[in-house]
Amino acid sequence: MAKHGDGMTFDPLQYAVLMKMAIGTYDWPLDEQARKRGALPRTYTFGWLALAQDLGMTLPDATSEIEVIANEPRVPRKEALAVQRISKTAKRLEEAGLIKCLRKGSIQKKNNAVWLLTIGTPEENAEVEKYVRAHMYL
Repeated sequence: MAKHGDGMTFDPLQYAVLMKMAIGTYDWPLDEQARKRGALPRTYTFGWLALAQDLGMTLPDATSEIEVIANEPRVPRKEALAVQRISKTAKRLEEAGLIKCLRKGSIQKKNNAVWLLTIGTPEENAEVEKYVRAHMYL
């Protein structure tokens, strides 16, 4: 179990999810090149399935589990379970104040949720959130 600065304890999946989300984002303040590209700081938008795949949670236990979907080998049962686990983990990270949902995902609109990593000071987090909201028109 990892400990947060305020003594809060995290399980390995919480730590892995937060780290993977952080690795997939830009730091704050943005450098000039990232700003020109329209990059968003501390913003995770890749979705839970991508995260589950990156963490190896969707790997098959046997080849008989594999289905070819859109010319890609996948294991839908494991994908669904992994997405559920990551969703619950994200809820705990949100309750701990380490991530914040800025926009919920929508299957109908085919878009992922937008998550802001609130890993700075309260003032810095507010500044980053304001920047992201302005640039995403949220």
